[in-house]
Amino acid sequence: MRTPHHTKTPARRRGGYSLLEVVMAVALVSGTLAPALALIRDGLALSEQTDQKSLLANYAVSKIEEHLALVAASWASGTATGDFAADGHSGIRFIVTRSDAVSDGGIVGELMHIGVTTYIDDDGDDALDADEPRCDFRTKIGKFASYELRATS
Repeated sequence: MRTPHHTKTPARRRGGYSLLEVVMAVALVSGTLAPALALIRDGLALSEQTDQKSLLANYAVSKIEEHLALVAASWASGTATGDFAADGHSGIRFIVTRSDAVSDGGIVGELMHIGVTTYIDDDGDDALDADEPRCDFRTKIGKFASYELRATS
């Protein structure tokens, strides 16, 4: 008679998890997962705010440099407003003021104050509101003949 290669072993009962163990495992996972997700959410929000502030600062520097060159060449005072729609950011607007008036911090015919404000126009009303994110830069430039000569050459 032939012997089988494998013999049947008596069936063993597999132990399962009790309801209490399952509940405790779920509580443990959710107790660590919820704060981790909140941390990620807060980090993303902070990253977005930082990106916005950086973009506003970059645009403000760009406008200040543009208007420094304009003033150096022509000594033109005035105000300019607009947006950056050409760059794909129509919601970001700017206000530039150029003045050599003493009340604005200048010296008539000698020193001009240039102020730039960039802001995110959240409500789309083309006006700067107190609660909208903004960046303000200010500088001054003197009137020198060498600036005018360079601009005309």
